Amino acid sequence: MKVIRTLKQVVAGALSAGATMLIAACYGPMEPGYELANGSVTVPEGTPTDYNVEVCAELAESGTQCDFVRTDGSYLINVYEGALDDAQLHGYRLCATSSSGLFIDQCVDVPPNSQITTQDFDLEFIPQE
Repeated sequence: MKVIRTLKQVVAGALSAGATMLIAACYGPMEPGYELANGSVTVPEGTPTDYNVEVCAELAESGTQCDFVRTDGSYLINVYEGALDDAQLHGYRLCATSSSGLFIDQCVDVPPNSQITTQDFDLEFIPQE
């Protein structure tokens, strides 16, 4: 009887290990993220999420990395190692924008070799003509 029990444990262990290997093969290892910028965004009325506000880091060689602003107004931009190296070498532009088109976009240029950037934005409505 102990033979069958031991055999069941061996088969269960092999299936568990096989499932883990299958998942790792399909998705690959997780690439660690590095914090590039954080802060908050305020708007004159309501919350930034009411207007689909996002903050983007425009990098010289690694493209654009964005994060939608959360209900409390905070944002956090994480990047992979290559993008962090790009930001350290060339600097980057950090912009707060809204897809609603109601606000004036705000941008700041972050110089090369900067540490983690904390930048707060206070968006204003586009003046009515």
